[in-house]
Amino acid sequence: MASIAYSFNPNAVPSSGYMPLPAGEYTLEIVESDYRPNANGTGMLLACKAQFVGGEYDGQPYYLNYNLENQNETAQEIGQRDFAGLRRATGVLAPEWSTDLHFKPFRVKIGVQAHKAIGEPRNVVKQYLFERDDKPAAA
Repeated sequence: MASIAYSFNPNAVPSSGYMPLPAGEYTLEIVESDYRPNANGTGMLLACKAQFVGGEYDGQPYYLNYNLENQNETAQEIGQRDFAGLRRATGVLAPEWSTDLHFKPFRVKIGVQAHKAIGEPRNVVKQYLFERDDKPAAA
């Protein structure tokens, strides 16, 4: 048995659970990554742990998954498209290693939508923000 009598704050307020961030534009950077089989064993995904950079949520984690290989063509297409957005936003267009994307700040537009399985609100990346190639060059 271990004494924990002085290891906690008896007046601490219980956590209210997960609350999604307000929709808006944020800066993130990837801090960890792993290329691994997806949960169903039907493909491979790049799992990234990112964190917010600056602002009220500085240092708070955010998780991104990219289905780069998948038996479901639609899932793979979405994963490849999202990964293309990440690559453009970071400026790392042809990474050889997932670590090539680490600590490269990038901007995203985050929204809030209901989780498909449980209906709870969650944050999702709606858009990766980057300079468009078809815009005229700045004078």
